[in-house]
Amino acid sequence: MLPALRALILVIVVVGLAGCAGPSPRYQSVYRYEPPADSAGQACLEKCGQKMEVCQQRCAADYQTCLADIAPLVEGRYGEALKRYAAELERYRWELERYQMYLSMRWQDSFWYGHGFYHPWPEPYYFSPVAPKKPSRDEEFGRLRKERCEVECGCQPIYDTCFLACGGKRIPEVKCIADCPK
Repeated sequence: MLPALRALILVIVVVGLAGCAGPSPRYQSVYRYEPPADSAGQACLEKCGQKMEVCQQRCAADYQTCLADIAPLVEGRYGEALKRYAAELERYRWELERYQMYLSMRWQDSFWYGHGFYHPWPEPYYFSPVAPKKPSRDEEFGRLRKERCEVECGCQPIYDTCFLACGGKRIPEVKCIADCPK
């Protein structure tokens, strides 16, 4: 009995200590930008800002063009999703009929194996089927938008290169973003 008591105490201590541990902090690497102090560097930075603005405008225009291009594709994908849904719904109906038949017959373990047979699985052996989820046009549009339109334009690296060429400094830092220590 003494070893069992020790094991129980050890389990309680481990569980207690695990409960004391809070969530660990999360950190993110970021950059701090220090602009050049001279006037030539400041003028150069204005050009960098203009380049960044032009890049972002071009990126926004490309995104809008992409959204217009995928609009006809959404209908095709939505039609395919509806066909899959119809097949899944038919399968669900079939499984639901089998499940209802199982419940109406009240098949029991003793019927098949005799009384007193031990089985490790819980009843019922045949679980109720899960209904399929009906697709929506908005979900298909969101999937296509994510696949084809949401891409990084590469504006930040261009700005960073220009910023450094103008005499600015980019200093890497690590900042706590969640569950930070006080």
